[in-house]
Amino acid sequence: MLDSFQEIDLYRAQHLFKNAFSANIAMFAGIALIGTYYYVSVGAPLLIWIITMSLIAGSRILIAQQYFIDQKKGFKRLSIQNWLNLYIASSLLFGITSASLVLCMPDNMKPADISVMYIAFFSTMAGSITSLSIVLPAYLSLITPIFIASFTFSFFVPSRLTLFISTASLIFYIFIVTSARLLNKRYVQNFALIIENDTLIDKLHEENIQKELAQRKLIRNQELLEEKVAQRTKELSNINDILVDEINERRRIESNLKHIAHHDALTNLPNRLLLDARLNHAIKRAKRSELQVAVMFIDLDHFKTINDSLGHDVGDQLLISVSNRLLHCVREDDTVARLGGDEFIIIIEQVQDIGNLDALLKKIMKVTSQTVSINNHELSTSASIGVSIFPDDGKNAEQLMRNADAAMYHVKENGRHKYHFYTRDLTATAYDHVILETDLKRAITKEQILVYYQPQVLLKTRKIVGVEALVRWNHPDLGILPPKQFLHIAEKAGLMNAIGETVLTTACEQMVKWKQQGLPIETVAVNIAGDQIHHTDLVATIKAILQKTGCKTEWLELEITEDFIIKKTKKSISTLQRLRDLGLSLAIDDFGTGYSSLSYLKQLPINKLKIDRSFVSDIDHDKEDATLVQAIIAMGKSLGLRLIAEGVEHHSHEAFLSEHGCEYAQGYLYSKPVPAEVIEKLLLNKDEERRKNIKLISK
Repeated sequence: MLDSFQEIDLYRAQHLFKNAFSANIAMFAGIALIGTYYYVSVGAPLLIWIITMSLIAGSRILIAQQYFIDQKKGFKRLSIQNWLNLYIASSLLFGITSASLVLCMPDNMKPADISVMYIAFFSTMAGSITSLSIVLPAYLSLITPIFIASFTFSFFVPSRLTLFISTASLIFYIFIVTSARLLNKRYVQNFALIIENDTLIDKLHEENIQKELAQRKLIRNQELLEEKVAQRTKELSNINDILVDEINERRRIESNLKHIAHHDALTNLPNRLLLDARLNHAIKRAKRSELQVAVMFIDLDHFKTINDSLGHDVGDQLLISVSNRLLHCVREDDTVARLGGDEFIIIIEQVQDIGNLDALLKKIMKVTSQTVSINNHELSTSASIGVSIFPDDGKNAEQLMRNADAAMYHVKENGRHKYHFYTRDLTATAYDHVILETDLKRAITKEQILVYYQPQVLLKTRKIVGVEALVRWNHPDLGILPPKQFLHIAEKAGLMNAIGETVLTTACEQMVKWKQQGLPIETVAVNIAGDQIHHTDLVATIKAILQKTGCKTEWLELEITEDFIIKKTKKSISTLQRLRDLGLSLAIDDFGTGYSSLSYLKQLPINKLKIDRSFVSDIDHDKEDATLVQAIIAMGKSLGLRLIAEGVEHHSHEAFLSEHGCEYAQGYLYSKPVPAEVIEKLLLNKDEERRKNIKLISK
């Protein structure tokens, strides 16, 4: 059997040699016209040229005939590639001989004679493109000598006309070669499609044969059964009953398979395949009736937290409950489908007034927010909904789905639990995200990632004893960007590990400089993303950075978010234990914001809890937050953990935390995140006695 490349070569050869006869006959005609025009003024040299050209054209026809003879015999004389090479060689010979026409021309050529010669050259180059561009080397072999002859003719017969036409021949050559490449590419693509179609046809034919054989076998079985009717009446009755049952079972199975292929296994809602079909049908129907179609993209808020913390069984039951509620919100003609995960799509057909959708959207928001009891858990979620309208927001199903998705993500990024109609600005925002992602990839290599530091204070003495390293992006056009403006892009683009390693290296290098200066900074805290723990050899990376920078393990503290506790795995716990064994301090960041994290706390090898700023900011006014902070402090102390509160902005916060036993604090009361040199100045201002002994070296 031939592989795909050989099959394409076979098609190219067949088309090339099929066109050989007509193409070379056309060449005969062109040779005759040129001979008739120039014979009187040229004479014998032209006669030799005409005979040579005719012989070459005739030989090319004979080559084509011999190819088809050899093809019938299975290419016993030459391979397909050798036949193509033979024809390419004949094309080169034809091109060189054609170009030699300039050698036959008299010295006293008139402008009309020159024009006719160039017309003949250009006609040959243009006329052969359709037949020879199938095999690009053959076409180039033919036209390149002709182009060289036409281009250099002005050097032998210098005149304004020949100079102009030679220049034109260069432009024409470039154009005609480009066109030939495009035609060749199109031919190859068409041949590939033909081969693919032939393969599919053969496959379908084979399947039909198998079906026919199966049908014949079934018929034979039925005939055998009929032959035994007279002898086994009772058995036949039983067999018939069995056959009826089997047929019914097969039909039931086929019906179930068809249903499974078009419906979600969990919720029994239409899946993506059936959704696309219904949306396309709704669009066609809307075009006929000149009405609109609404596509609602629904994503449940915080579903992943519920799924990860309470288990997939609870998550599945919640999805089933939500799907049933959504079905009760829409009309019988409308469609509710599940794309996967916690994403649902609703198609509202025959929409006359978009304003009428608000009531339905509010109803959906209400039912998806209702509490549901599952396995003794009272669960509540909410929905973020994006809406696109046909035909204003898209002319086809793909555009409507994409734009509804963009509107939904706009809601996700702006507080959740809302609905938003698609606008063109959302597409522009998505484009901006792509641009930022590209810039961010460059930022890592061009050292645009900066590290700022926020002091951490010992409440007992109000002295700076540590700092937290916080990433910043020095964008060349947008200036200094905080992490909330680019880390989510980095996470989606898979850049978190590179950024995390950059921040960790910079922080360790800076810590070594501070120690060399004699600054009283005990530790630098660096945030570690979940991707760094789950998807890299974090222990090996940190060992390498510590060795490279000369930073000691007791100077470095790693912070992990409480969200990581929910997603913990045995591998991740093992990684943290190995880090702890190195002598590193481990802290839980944003403590108190997670879901059911207390049950996992004692399993982690941590040293410190970091109370989230959302609780600290309202401890003066919110009794629940104050009580929760006290509870966290008491729990941390009972587990032998150090405690640090972030977001301390007022002296009242400081007094409350100090009174209830919190040891450390961090926040704008002491300083916002600043560059390293500002930290040094803060320490100088705090401790005048050290001023003489400290030499600033950070730049």
